[in-house]
Amino acid sequence: MPRALVAARSRITRSLFLTGILVFLAGCSDGVDEGSVPFRVSAGAGCELSYLLTDSSLLVGADPLLADQWHLKNTGQNGGTAGEDIRATEAWAVTRGAGVRVAVIDDAVEIVHPDLMANAVEGASRSYRSGNRGSVWPLPCTASLDDHGTAVAGLLLARDGNTVGGAGVAPRASLVAFDALSGSLDGDIADALTRDTHANSIFHNSWGSPDDGRLHRAEASFAAAIEVGTRSGRAGRGSIYVFPAGNGGCYVRNAADNACQVDNANFDGYVNGRGVITVCAVEDTGRHPWYGEPGANVLVCAPSSGDRPVGVTTAALQSGYRSDFSGTSASAPMVSGVVALMLSANPSLSWRDVRLILAQTARRNDPGDPGWLPGPDGLAFNHRYGFGVVDASAAVARALAWSSVGGTASLRTCDVPVRAPGLPLPDPPASGDPVPVSDAVDVSGCGISRIEFVELTLSASHTYSGDLRIRLTSPAGHVSELADARICAGSGSNPCGPYLDWTFGSVRHLGESADGTWTLSLTDMAPLDEGRLDRWSLRIHGR
Repeated sequence: MPRALVAARSRITRSLFLTGILVFLAGCSDGVDEGSVPFRVSAGAGCELSYLLTDSSLLVGADPLLADQWHLKNTGQNGGTAGEDIRATEAWAVTRGAGVRVAVIDDAVEIVHPDLMANAVEGASRSYRSGNRGSVWPLPCTASLDDHGTAVAGLLLARDGNTVGGAGVAPRASLVAFDALSGSLDGDIADALTRDTHANSIFHNSWGSPDDGRLHRAEASFAAAIEVGTRSGRAGRGSIYVFPAGNGGCYVRNAADNACQVDNANFDGYVNGRGVITVCAVEDTGRHPWYGEPGANVLVCAPSSGDRPVGVTTAALQSGYRSDFSGTSASAPMVSGVVALMLSANPSLSWRDVRLILAQTARRNDPGDPGWLPGPDGLAFNHRYGFGVVDASAAVARALAWSSVGGTASLRTCDVPVRAPGLPLPDPPASGDPVPVSDAVDVSGCGISRIEFVELTLSASHTYSGDLRIRLTSPAGHVSELADARICAGSGSNPCGPYLDWTFGSVRHLGESADGTWTLSLTDMAPLDEGRLDRWSLRIHGR
């Protein structure tokens, strides 16, 4: 399901017909009638929303809500910290995303919205909704259920300078919309992720697995789609896939001490692979929000809601606007917008280049947080924040001068043989600290001096896998924090899900050398359940 925090849907009231593009006819279900202008479009029979399109010129003028969009330029609006933004307006002096097509995959997208229609590519969108399948109008059907994708698209590429609403991060990029989540069929999602990869540069996704502390595998068709896109998309330069880290930072509170149980982005198979850019959120003070999930797979953050009731302003259904959009559903499209700016500035960037530039140019937020860990060439990492908050201005500047490392064809991969130590994982002692159980492997001759992504595949038998803390230490002594002990919301004998050939992804070791001793450590943090470290292996990618 789409990742959106439950929040009151307060809307900024705006007059319709500002651009003369559309009129809304609630309760009409006449489908599509394009025989004349104006004509009606809808998401199919039985939908409560229908839209009457009319010919109208695009107006030119200031965007009235731009000053409210603190994520673009934070001047301290609503009590936030000035400067805690993504530096978007500075990047606009170079580019606003023209020439880059972005596909938004969600529940529905109101592509006829006055702040979106000017950027929508005619005839390129597709509906997967039952009763509307194959239509080029993946529009909302029900106002109460289909409002997520429109808000996402507005943050990414709402048109600027048209006297309407605000602006997206890449306000001149081109929009394609796929409502593959309307039915949430695996085949539809895989199809949307690989549709028109020659033309669609970025595939944006503000959705993922449930936030409940459990291990959620992605379908094989999903992994295959990401592999196809990164390998062959954009004439071999690779499609860019952006996903949110998740909103499970406090998915349940313990009854005894009221402490939060925290999900981890490494437990979501949709955001745990090397072809995906995983995005966390920070509030308008630059700090970790209550719902934020940590993860060794988190690349960068972007602004969103936080502990205070301050959301972000974006497009809403029925030609409206809202100021309460929140969660990593809101932060992720901002990163997709920055990627659009980067590709507009330098279309030759590969999917690998994009990841490297984002990491190297990210701004270190919340500098006093003790989680910041040193890395090669001064590149610090934090499991809460990845490499920091995305910086559009710095990323665009780096993109302009960047020499490509190549796409998938030039990516080196080093497979470390499977180890099967069969080590017992005993309960912690009655007194004193739990003792980790470790196994190490020596890697040599890998040919990778600059790591880009590490995959650890693990099988550990345990009757309650949530008891386990899991760490991977590189030859340089840098640690990937892959799992912490937790209580899970699942049911059955092992409600957290088994570590049976589970693959963790990590960007923590970006820029390190692969050669040397890698150490895996598992610690049973709670009594009553015991287990065994059965087997593990490494796959290291880089150059």
